[in-house]
Amino acid sequence: MAAVGAAYFMWPWAAPAAGAMMKAPGAAGYVISRAAFLANPQLYFHLLRTAGAKAASAVA
Repeated sequence: MAAVGAAYFMWPWAAPAAGAMMKAPGAAGYVISRAAFLANPQLYFHLLRTAGAKAASAVA
């Protein structure tokens, strides 16, 4: 599942290349790809609950 998440969301430092970005819900200070989040918000929230905010915004 982590491999899917890594390919699915962008790292915060990749923001210029990722297109539209948004604040990660429930993860203060983190930024994720808006398109990736909207395509599968359940994956993000699953990782947020199980692995924590840092992992969800970086890997998810």
